[in-house]
This record gives sequence, C-alpha cells and structure tokens, in this order.
Amino acid sequence: MSESVRNPSKKIAIGIACLVTLIVGVTMMALGTRPVRRSLAVYSELVSLGNRADLAPEARLERARALCSRRYLQSHRLVLADEGGIVGLPRNINKNFQAWMVGANVRICPTNRIGPVYQLVPEDGAWKFDGPLGMLRPRGEFIPITDLPDAKALFEDAPPGPSGP
Repeated sequence: MSESVRNPSKKIAIGIACLVTLIVGVTMMALGTRPVRRSLAVYSELVSLGNRADLAPEARLERARALCSRRYLQSHRLVLADEGGIVGLPRNINKNFQAWMVGANVRICPTNRIGPVYQLVPEDGAWKFDGPLGMLRPRGEFIPITDLPDAKALFEDAPPGPSGP
C-alpha cells in the first residue's frame, strides 16, 4: 500500500481542511444573504400586520408605519383594506417569490416571479419598506413604475396624505 493511505495524520489534515472550507463557505453565504433575509423579514411583518385581526386597526397602522421609510410615508397614506391587508400590498407572499439586491437596496417580487416589485432600503440602521418600483415581466424583464401607464391602478395606492384611519 502507498504511504499516504497508511498515514492517518494526512487524512485528518485533509478532513480539517475540508471542514474549514465548508465553514468559511457557509459563513460567507450567510453574510452575503443577510440583507435580503432581513429585508424579507420586514416585508413579511408588514404583510402580516395588515392581516392581523387581534390588534386594533390603529395599532396595526402604527406598527406598519414603523416599518416604512420616511420617503414612502411622505408620499403614501397607509390604509387597511376592507378585505384585509394593507391597500397597495399583496395579502401574502407566494412560495415562489423573488428577492435580490440592487446596490444597497433589496427588491422583492412577492408573487409567483411575475408581478409587482417593491423596494426595501436601509434607513436608521434597519430595513424599511420604500414602496413599489415597477413590474417584473416574464424572462426577468423589469419595467419601472414610471414607464407603466396604469401604475396607480396596478398598485392600488391610497391617495397621498398623512397616515391614519
């Protein structure tokens, strides 16, 4: 037999090197996906607040405002929809949603990979919902909201103004 097969210290060194490589790879992946995971948690919380029946409407809106960026709150009014959820947001997140980073911001398409795209931005050390950006079409084509002639109807935004019931 060759000497490398009989040498247990060489096998241990190779095993340790493989383990270290695996740990470094998993750590790098976790750090690289942290912004997307954290922003998804904020978006998910925002959607669930709209659907909660155990909180008073005012409390739900107050908590939802805390998850929105200053820019979004200046230009949009948070309103609970009659059928549930928050006006302008889907009531759930599809299991085939997409989320990706563009620069420092995260974009989320909560539907089945085709549909509205929302943006979350880092603000004051936390992720905040910054509103609709456009539509994701088949084959990954992104159409900005400024290029959509019927954007207001697509996103069902409430009229601008101060948030409140």
